[in-house]
Amino acid sequence: MTLHEHTSDRRNLEWVNAALKRLTVDIHDRCVGSENNQAATTGFETQLEDNGWSTETRRFYAVDRQGGDARLEARDGTAFEVRASPYSPGCTATGRLKAVSTIEGLEKADAVGALLLLHGDVAREPLMPKNFPFFAVEDHQRIIAGLEGSGAAAIITTTAPGSVTAGGAYPAPMIEDGDFNMPSVYMTQKEGECLLRFNGRQLTLNSNCRRIQSKAANIVGRINEGAAKRIVIAAHIDAKKDVPGALDNGTGVATLLLLSSLLTDYAGDFCIELVALNGEDRYAVPGQLARVTANRGGFDTVALNINIDGVGYIDGDTAYSFFNLPDDMKELASARLLGTPGTVEGIQWPQGDHSSLFNQDVQPSP
Repeated sequence: MTLHEHTSDRRNLEWVNAALKRLTVDIHDRCVGSENNQAATTGFETQLEDNGWSTETRRFYAVDRQGGDARLEARDGTAFEVRASPYSPGCTATGRLKAVSTIEGLEKADAVGALLLLHGDVAREPLMPKNFPFFAVEDHQRIIAGLEGSGAAAIITTTAPGSVTAGGAYPAPMIEDGDFNMPSVYMTQKEGECLLRFNGRQLTLNSNCRRIQSKAANIVGRINEGAAKRIVIAAHIDAKKDVPGALDNGTGVATLLLLSSLLTDYAGDFCIELVALNGEDRYAVPGQLARVTANRGGFDTVALNINIDGVGYIDGDTAYSFFNLPDDMKELASARLLGTPGTVEGIQWPQGDHSSLFNQDVQPSP
């Protein structure tokens, strides 16, 4: 490595660290629709323009949320630790506790006016949102339909530790869906076992949370716009509520910003698009839908889509997942990307920003 290369790498590292600090410390909460999320997208757009890229802002409606405090209490004063499900409406509800552990039990339950507790097999994993646009899980749709038809006053769900993926916080909500309009809270499996002893008894649930109608935006930067074909490189700029989102997905956005600097003088055969998508960590992926609408009729100009998410995980390998690649392109990509230590071929995970192109049957050009 030459001194120039070493100096350049060090400068790039310092630049990426500064970008990450802006996103995760200075801005912090980038939940879609929030003021900080809007600040992040504005900053991304400004940085691209400063580096000589043309930009386009695509705005869409989003839902932010406030609150989340909840309390569940029996008549004898026994209290249980619960948390309001994200995007759940708030409530004050009193009713008998009705516990169910299977989908069949849910569908047959007499739960009108009850506080309906889901535990065991029926609560083994988080539910896909009812209106998720790209795919549906049949059992999840059955559970949602059973809940909505139950007449229950509110839903309580337990969460088993094994249901939490990718090192997420425990407990995790079973329901995270702004299109599901029944109040819901969640608790740990251990707390749920204590609550089961009160099955059939009166309890009161108070949940202080509300939805806020807002707006958000995707930001697209372009260089070499006159080219017939596009290489699209995307990363989601939003994060879960009240977390810095360094790995998910500040590192991806910082990578896009670095590319905007490194590719300033690009004049190759392709238009390069750098896309900060918004809403990957939100139940109905509004940024992906806005992106699909904006590209209606133009997906055939995409030669290659690269989605960046979760890069830089210090305790794991770098995974590359390939979707719809022609054999010769996959062979080349495998040789170039998987030939170094610390890299693996990843699974074809369906729930990510690549789905907005994968489900349009985009076939990359060789």
